[in-house]
Amino acid sequence: MNISDWKRTIYALLALPAFLAGPAARRRLALRWLGAEPRRGGFLASVAAFPIALLVWYLVGRIATFGFFWTEAGAAGSWGGPSLLGAWIVHFFCALGMAVVCMWALRPLTRAADLVNSSHDA
Repeated sequence: MNISDWKRTIYALLALPAFLAGPAARRRLALRWLGAEPRRGGFLASVAAFPIALLVWYLVGRIATFGFFWTEAGAAGSWGGPSLLGAWIVHFFCALGMAVVCMWALRPLTRAADLVNSSHDA
């Protein structure tokens, strides 16, 4: 995971709304987040990429706020419990594994959605 993967997740979240906003919005979005000019088509790839990017950012948000949802009643059944630290560590590594797979899947989807003459790593 590198900065290009994180930029790709932001782009995938915004690509579908950009399609609805028009070609100028698509162009600005692709240039800003991917450093590439958009090409024709790519709507289906954007539709497929959106829920994957949404999952990545959900996982990031959920792990970042894990302690806010912690209750002693739920500790006994939690992976890594009964301590908050143990449960957070186990959930962090599970989320990390899922985020890596999602980011890997976003590479070809974002390439299919808009990339032409990309300046980022694939």
